[in-house]
Amino acid sequence: MIFHLLVALGVAGLTWLVGWWGVAIVALIVGFAYRSEGGRPWRVALGASEGWAILLLIDTFGGRFGRVATTVAGSMSLPAAALLIVTLLFPALIGWSAATVAAALSQTAERQ
Repeated sequence: MIFHLLVALGVAGLTWLVGWWGVAIVALIVGFAYRSEGGRPWRVALGASEGWAILLLIDTFGGRFGRVATTVAGSMSLPAAALLIVTLLFPALIGWSAATVAAALSQTAERQ
């Protein structure tokens, strides 16, 4: 539980500062730190999605999210819920892949 919260806060904070690259940076660091456990990619993916959910929640309280989601979903001929799901899948996929790559590369480097 604490692991997810720390990853989520790290992802939310770095995304706020540097954009979506923040997800990859946090996932690479966590994947390297937990390389002996395979990088914990699924837990990182969940934490990354939670981080972006925090940012979406902040935008919802600001009143902008509903209008933007409706406009973008309408232009893509998608329901707003589908757009939300895709939005939360994006950081999950980045987090999972970056944690996996960091763990694999660091394990390979240790063997040599």
